[in-house]
Amino acid sequence: MKQYKNILFVSLFAMIVWSCELETSGNGDLDGMWHLVRIDTLSTSGTNDLSNSLIFWSFQNKLMETSDKTKNNPNVLFRFDRTGTEIKFYNPYINDREDGDLLVVDPLTLSPYGINGLEETFTIESLSGSKMILSTSRLRLNFVKM
Repeated sequence: MKQYKNILFVSLFAMIVWSCELETSGNGDLDGMWHLVRIDTLSTSGTNDLSNSLIFWSFQNKLMETSDKTKNNPNVLFRFDRTGTEIKFYNPYINDREDGDLLVVDPLTLSPYGINGLEETFTIESLSGSKMILSTSRLRLNFVKM
């Protein structure tokens, strides 16, 4: 009888485990919340220190959200595709659950976050569990992971 209970328990446990689908994003170190700490302008060697700002990028699966915790700029959701050393951001929407998400039509809405187009591709210069550097032909963005 005890052996029957053990077999029943193991069978039940196996059915529960196999019935759950595990979905992973495959984003590795990219997933999570990143603090934008510096933007470098490549053509002028200028630097904008944002280490005391509250500007963040957050990645999960195929979505990226920019947020300004001081509420000076709207939170914006993007779709993104990562291929090798590039990340392409597109389809930006202002995240406004109460009034409905609004499609961003003015790229200036995105500039506080270091993004200068409604669709923009960044090169991943560096990515680890604690730091990330992304760049375009114009800017280099430096992040630390929260």
